Order: sequence, then C-alpha cells, then structure tokens
Amino acid sequence: MKRKETKRFIAALAVVLVIALTVMSKVMIGGAIDEYHIPLHDWSAGMLAPQLFMIAVYSLVFTGLLAIPLWYWFLGENIDSTRH
Repeated sequence: MKRKETKRFIAALAVVLVIALTVMSKVMIGGAIDEYHIPLHDWSAGMLAPQLFMIAVYSLVFTGLLAIPLWYWFLGENIDSTRH
C-alpha cells in the first residue's frame, strides 16, 4: 500500500537516530572530559556505563519525539483521502 513511504519514514528515523547519537555523544562525553579533565582512555567502566546509558536514552527520546512530525510528513493523510 504505502510501502515506499514506509521505507522513507524508517530511513528518516534512522538518520535522526544517528544524528541524535552523534550530538549526544559529543555533548555528554565531551562535557564530562572538559568538566573532570580526565581523558577518555582513563575512564573506568563505572564511569563509561552511565554516560553510554544516558546517551542511548536521550537519543531514543529525541528520536521518538521527532518521529511524530516525521510520521505525519511521510505516512499522514493523503489529500485525496480527505475529499468526500
């Protein structure tokens, strides 16, 4: 039915997720390095795990929020279906 639009929607979500992961990684890891002056290679697993978890959670939240307008853009109502 709307196979082409569904593929575009999923591709757009994947792009949004990659962008969110990139931005959140840079902000959170870079911010922690700047704040505590500890290079990344000196981090313990106990320091890295919460940062990675927060990056994943925030990226999924932003992707979920941006999925709403993307869904409407790609899979929303067609102009023809609104006519009676």
